[in-house]
Amino acid sequence: MFFGRNKGEIRAFVSINYGSDRIRHEVLKVVPGASVLDLLKVAAEVEVAPDESAAGHCGSMVTAIDGFESDADHAWICYVFERGDSGWRVPKEMPDWLGVTDGMRIGWRLYNVKERGQVPREGPLWSSRCSSKTRTCARQFP
Repeated sequence: MFFGRNKGEIRAFVSINYGSDRIRHEVLKVVPGASVLDLLKVAAEVEVAPDESAAGHCGSMVTAIDGFESDADHAWICYVFERGDSGWRVPKEMPDWLGVTDGMRIGWRLYNVKERGQVPREGPLWSSRCSSKTRTCARQFP
């Protein structure tokens, strides 16, 4: 063990923003090769729409986390912040295809498309209390 971790384990951080200033943070240990979706399933109760490659949608899509479901006005968006990155990004890969790296921060946000528009301008941790808390506030996207 090295600093309380087994060799072969990696540590990652998961934040889930359910909206209305409800944000939960977890620090989890997983084995190398785990996907972002695998990590989310350790942290929360998750429902997914399966891979529909034949219909043009590749990879599983998260449809509900802890009973908070996506609908016509809301969608679960995954963001990642890896070591060496300058801020949060929305990955091009689906969560079951994206591997977790040591120290990776993964943010899930129930994004309100109706109120905030089609293109997210804030990161996953945005809340009404965020503006005065630089450490927990996500930077705005360009």
